[in-house]
Amino acid sequence: MKIEWIGHSCFRLTAVDGTVVIADPYDDSVGIGLVPLEADLVTMSHNHHDHNFTGMLRGTPRIARGVELAHVGSVSARAVDSFHDDVQGAMRGPNAIRIFSIDGLKVVHMGDQGCMPSEDALTAISDADVMLLPTGGFYTVDAHGAKAIVEAAHPRCVIPMHFKTLHCSYPIEGVQPFLALMGVADASPVSELEILPGSVPQGVVLMKCLTDEI
Repeated sequence: MKIEWIGHSCFRLTAVDGTVVIADPYDDSVGIGLVPLEADLVTMSHNHHDHNFTGMLRGTPRIARGVELAHVGSVSARAVDSFHDDVQGAMRGPNAIRIFSIDGLKVVHMGDQGCMPSEDALTAISDADVMLLPTGGFYTVDAHGAKAIVEAAHPRCVIPMHFKTLHCSYPIEGVQPFLALMGVADASPVSELEILPGSVPQGVVLMKCLTDEI
């Protein structure tokens, strides 16, 4: 599987057989560049404009919203209910935590997670090979909340997302507070990550926001 961070909470996951997944495509309100994206499957964690923008998409991909199940090519995707805030969704509504099975790997996309997941959700997402996790605060968990989720769910590899990058216009923090809490020093961002069972990197991996270079 190859992972690329398009920007914000949007990732492209490409399976060995060529099946392409796009998670949480954003609109231009985020401030970072928009790129045309082709995919076989597109998932959307919730119905906010910075996570469900179909204008980036080309062709006719299968779209799975919220907790809708999907199976496309070699990829299966399910989701568990959670919340976009720490008051049971009263402020910002629901959030679906997406669980992908790709090339024998368990990949968890946390969407706009705003609280510690429920016990049932933690059971579903625990021991992931890769967790894509918001860290920027304000709309989602902040660095401390993200660290608490990592400690509760025990993913092997954590990729931070939804934090302030070069052109992001949102009032969120950069990634450094999370890296500091996780004891990560001098992280060198990577443009893409190739992962197979048995070769999962351990700990935090920082990725380049590809569209901040546009």
